[in-house]
Amino acid sequence: MNYEEKVFFETINNKKIFCVLSEPENNQKKMVIMNHGFRGSNIGPARTFVDFSRLLVAEGYSVLRFDQANSANSEGNYLESSFKEWVETSKSFALKYFQLGYKIALLGHSLGGASAIVTASAAELKDKIKCLLLWAPGDFEGRNDVDPEKIYEQKGQQFKGKFLDEVKESKVKECLMNYQGGIHLVFGESDKYISEASRNEFKEIVQSKGENYLVLPGQDHSDWEFKWAQKVYEEEIKKLKNYF
Repeated sequence: MNYEEKVFFETINNKKIFCVLSEPENNQKKMVIMNHGFRGSNIGPARTFVDFSRLLVAEGYSVLRFDQANSANSEGNYLESSFKEWVETSKSFALKYFQLGYKIALLGHSLGGASAIVTASAAELKDKIKCLLLWAPGDFEGRNDVDPEKIYEQKGQQFKGKFLDEVKESKVKECLMNYQGGIHLVFGESDKYISEASRNEFKEIVQSKGENYLVLPGQDHSDWEFKWAQKVYEEEIKKLKNYF
């Protein structure tokens, strides 16, 4: 399928946000907005956002990928990253495209999944987000050892504890419980970042809503084997068709 891809910066909260918008030639006004995880970027882990976006465009969906403020190509210093700003940025995009007549689904990996959930629960977006596609979401609700003023470092990136504190304060699971749209949840069986207890809590919420989840045998938090990534894409395209 022929499609158009635009690369641009959009200013949100006085910061330039790097964006990639892919749209099919026959624009059907259906969009998936992709939210990357902690220390991530718009390409997703192992380039999964790029691969999935091309499959989605072939199915008639528009896709917006972006780098959160202070991340990757966007303006700002990673040290100043704020989860609240992540949510506000995601919300700004969702509202923009909703007002342009699009039906919206949010995809998020890891803390991008948390951002997608909290975004969908915003009062301004009530009943406007058709579906959540959640790849290994986390919430840090069980963590009490983070100092919001301390500077931490992970894989070469420095950040303040307030980022994780803001995730915890957002009550991600409560937001998911209150969400009324479609949900597709994915976890790796051997996720080293999200505890088994937390994964089970997410799964129980999804089950209680009559929605489905997928556990990937032997897989970690990200960088899933090719065959399992393809399985995720296949199931989520089916899910989207139920809600658009």
